[in-house]
Amino acid sequence: MAWVATLSVPVPRVHSRARQTVIEQNRALQEREAHKHRAGGDDRRCPARAGRRRSDRHVGRESGVTVFAVAFAQWIGKGEKRRLADLCTDVLRDLQALTARTRPSRGRR
Repeated sequence: MAWVATLSVPVPRVHSRARQTVIEQNRALQEREAHKHRAGGDDRRCPARAGRRRSDRHVGRESGVTVFAVAFAQWIGKGEKRRLADLCTDVLRDLQALTARTRPSRGRR
């Protein structure tokens, strides 16, 4: 979770809310945004993922993108006052708690 402490958003929250409203009204922009999120989680850009199994890297990448997307949606929500980094930490903790309760054994499905 240390990466969350370095997270900063240089644009005002009001700008992010307005931008998200435009994206939500345009399917092409939604697809572009989804592509940017997937590209942002590229395994080749993260040395911490080196040497890990491909499936673990994929789950890690997708989880990171999901954590950010959920936290960002909360951050731009009406009345939200918490910092984006704090929301990311909270969402990541929720995900960790959820997966700790439902983690399957390796090799079994």
